[in-house]
Amino acid sequence: MNTKTYNTLKIKQQTFIKDLYNGIVRESEDNDHDVTIIDSYSRQYLKMMSAKYCGMQWAPAWIVKDKSRQVGGGSYSLPELKDYHDTIMKSEDLPAEDGEMMIIGTEVVSA
Repeated sequence: MNTKTYNTLKIKQQTFIKDLYNGIVRESEDNDHDVTIIDSYSRQYLKMMSAKYCGMQWAPAWIVKDKSRQVGGGSYSLPELKDYHDTIMKSEDLPAEDGEMMIIGTEVVSA
């Protein structure tokens, strides 16, 4: 059973996952693609995204030094990213209650 979920991460690790996810969303929007979360990411991709969106020069050691995350040569599993994505998608699918405020795009509106 996979016990690696977003909620089991430390605060700084959660921040990395959020920043990485936001970067993936931005990249998808910039390229007119839907957001796609895959099973594994290359070290090169993690390094590029870390530098571009997470304020880090390298991919985090807690990912690339963890042998249990290795998927083939130079790719790493991030089940926490998928878990975070699923949580975001579930929260966006929930309808707002009457009188409840929602954010649509950059506007706050009443339901």
